[in-house]
Amino acid sequence: MSSHYEKPSKEITPSKIKSALLSLLREKDIRHITSTEIAEQASVSRGALYNYYEDKFDILEEIVEEQKEGLRKAIYDSLKDLDYINLKKINLQVLPALSYVADHVPFFRNMLNRSNIPYINFHSFFIEVFNTEVMLTPEKTDLSDTSKDMYVHYRTLYTYAIILYWFKEGMKSSPELISQQYWELVSQKRYYWIFGSSIKPKNKEVRIDRRVIRTRQALQVAMIDLIMEQEDYSKLTISDITRRSDIRRATFYDHYSSIEDLFKATIHKTCSDIIGILTLDTKPETYTIAQAEDVLIQLFSYLSEHRSIIHFINGKYGVPDSIPEILNVLSDFYLSQQIDIHAGKDMYAYYVSGLIVGLILYRLQEGKNHSPHYLAKEFIQFLDLKKYKVHMF
Repeated sequence: MSSHYEKPSKEITPSKIKSALLSLLREKDIRHITSTEIAEQASVSRGALYNYYEDKFDILEEIVEEQKEGLRKAIYDSLKDLDYINLKKINLQVLPALSYVADHVPFFRNMLNRSNIPYINFHSFFIEVFNTEVMLTPEKTDLSDTSKDMYVHYRTLYTYAIILYWFKEGMKSSPELISQQYWELVSQKRYYWIFGSSIKPKNKEVRIDRRVIRTRQALQVAMIDLIMEQEDYSKLTISDITRRSDIRRATFYDHYSSIEDLFKATIHKTCSDIIGILTLDTKPETYTIAQAEDVLIQLFSYLSEHRSIIHFINGKYGVPDSIPEILNVLSDFYLSQQIDIHAGKDMYAYYVSGLIVGLILYRLQEGKNHSPHYLAKEFIQFLDLKKYKVHMF
């Protein structure tokens, strides 16, 4: 063994090994990192590494828990001396979560990449962070347990959307600048932002034959049914799908190049349905709270009555990630709206899209036992707030 690895045992610490893995994650995801590489990066032997960890995934799991605790503490420390968050007069220089992410970019880039295996479930990660220590609630409203759970999902997803927006714009802006955009955005926010007007297609719309529509729908339904039955997306085959839908294999390839192509098309179909519900015949700003509640009831009812790909949005059964694609489709809808947002339409589009996905996740998880009417009334109160109470636990 080279003397490069011979270090006094007192210097061989788990922190060196974790730092080495995080450093390697800057270049590639964990599937392509070996234990030997981690040991070399940490200047320890493989034997020393295995004294502390079973494998590289064990190291990653410990990193996740430490990052979770670190983010929780950062948020707690930033809010512990505040009684209120007033969105009209911001008393925070930088969004606490964004500031923490800026100091731990390799970890969060890896976490947000849901093609990595094993995937770090960002939703569970942020839910655990936001569901403890600190709770923000409307200033003059005593929230029910349902509203508190709903708000945690809402806060989780818009936080994710803002981080994703920052990463996608190449981190060109500082955390402070992104935070100021965010504060300005939420100080303007209105409940009708989640709705939009219909958008005329840029190109002349091509009418699709009804037989084509029926074929595609049959293939999409067959895929969803098979995923629910087999409980393992990786075992799904084109033959399974064509047999279930009673459609020839050659016909499948007339419409889709692969199962992944079919999966993406199914996401777009679901997003189209959701956008259809949120599209109004009149200007959104003319809608009353009662009318907005009616639209939300339609959305919640749709989620209950239609078996769609979004029911696997939490990665159940090994289904590929759909959230980034959903955010892309929804954000395109909001970017196309004729609305003047001083903070920037990109930020607005990601924020509102994240809000909608958070709402969907809540409905499919904790909120599945509540009626659409009840959830609509509970949720609408979050959409036009300017001041929050800060609760520390």
